[in-house]
Amino acid sequence: MTLAQFLDVLRRRWPSVLVVTVLATATAIGLSFVQTPQYRASSEVFVSVAAGSSVTDLSQGNNFSAARVKSYTALAVTPRVLGAAAQQLGLPRGTDLSSVVSATSTNDTVIIVVSATSASPTRAAAIANAVTEQLVGVVDEVERSAQKNALVHLSVFQPAHAPSVPYAPRASVTIAVGLLAGLALGLAQAVLREVLDTRLRSFEALRRLSGASVLGEFAVDESVAKHPLVSSEHSYSTRAESFRQLRTHLTYTNLDGASQSIVVTSATPGEGKSSTAVNLALMLAQNGSRVLLVDADLRRPTMGTYLGIESRVGLSTVLTRQVQLDDAVQVVGADNPLHVLAAGRVPPNPSELLSSSRMVDLVRQLEASYDYVIVDAPPILPVTDPAVLGAICSGVLLVASVNGQTKRADFVAAELTIRQVGARVLGLVVNRLPAQRRAKTYYNYEPSAPVSESPRRSSRARRSPEETR
Repeated sequence: MTLAQFLDVLRRRWPSVLVVTVLATATAIGLSFVQTPQYRASSEVFVSVAAGSSVTDLSQGNNFSAARVKSYTALAVTPRVLGAAAQQLGLPRGTDLSSVVSATSTNDTVIIVVSATSASPTRAAAIANAVTEQLVGVVDEVERSAQKNALVHLSVFQPAHAPSVPYAPRASVTIAVGLLAGLALGLAQAVLREVLDTRLRSFEALRRLSGASVLGEFAVDESVAKHPLVSSEHSYSTRAESFRQLRTHLTYTNLDGASQSIVVTSATPGEGKSSTAVNLALMLAQNGSRVLLVDADLRRPTMGTYLGIESRVGLSTVLTRQVQLDDAVQVVGADNPLHVLAAGRVPPNPSELLSSSRMVDLVRQLEASYDYVIVDAPPILPVTDPAVLGAICSGVLLVASVNGQTKRADFVAAELTIRQVGARVLGLVVNRLPAQRRAKTYYNYEPSAPVSESPRRSSRARRSPEETR
């Protein structure tokens, strides 16, 4: 996964990362308050040797004591020392102090630090002092058994005192660890969900799946379900401007300048192909082009509902020679009218009708009469109709929804099907983009009334001709 892909995942899944991080931090805070405070008390023991008569004797004595320190440090946590300390404190027989007592020494020093941990600060100090006393006695006994006068002597340099601040838990450290662990877990689950997720959920994921050009981008708009058509009242809205951009981008796909027959389809139902087809046709007609919108979805026709026209006479009745083409074409709008060929009656054999030679001849006839022929086709994966139409027409405009409705494999299969039949993919229309991706566009960029160049010129414009003479 590249850095750009990781940032894209983080942008889309930051709520789950935040939730996991907050839960882990809250858990760490809870543990800090639930855990029993532990206190640590420490005493220090100094290891010395008998004084020598010369400098050489002193040097050898220091080296000897430093060598002995490691042995005495290990001796402090032996059962003999710890058992004697427990007995000295009056603890129950068999009490094991090895889990609460530790002994350490620093290199190049002759000091041994004996530490004890307990829930009671007084008890911790008592255990440390008792172990220290027993260690001093055991060492003195061992050294005297080897020779009459012991060369090494242990003395308590710093006795243990009851601490006032608990050693653990350390709230700041625990919370910091919980925060870092939660952040790591949150990022890990986000990446894992992205790897396991088979849905198409971002513009970047779509671009990685296809090399086709993106001709149009449309953000999520909740009002589309109730008002799928771009009306004249909202001709300066973001959605209307997006369709104008799609119209402009389409002109660059027409390299020879001839009329175009464009199939609008999608991989699966519900991705917005029909609303895209009808709004694109309306925008092309508003630009002064001769446009015919054909409802080629002979299974679930929708143009009659969108445009409020008669849908029982249309493509199917023309292909079966029940009605002449001129009689089946309907006109929508007065200024810059849009011509519409509805689906007609739903036939029992839509695939056979659309793949017939009669359909090929009809498309050629329509291309000779119109600048643009926009064909609203069914989804490409459930049926073969769009693939057949794509091979007949100039190209295919593939609509893809990136809100998680479509699987990535379905989109790849749809594009592959189009190319396998020899159809040309004109480009992609990305639908239901997150709103923040379109944040830099001009929302409702409507024209305003002209402003006078200066107050003096404005006052002159209001004066009558006689007054200016």
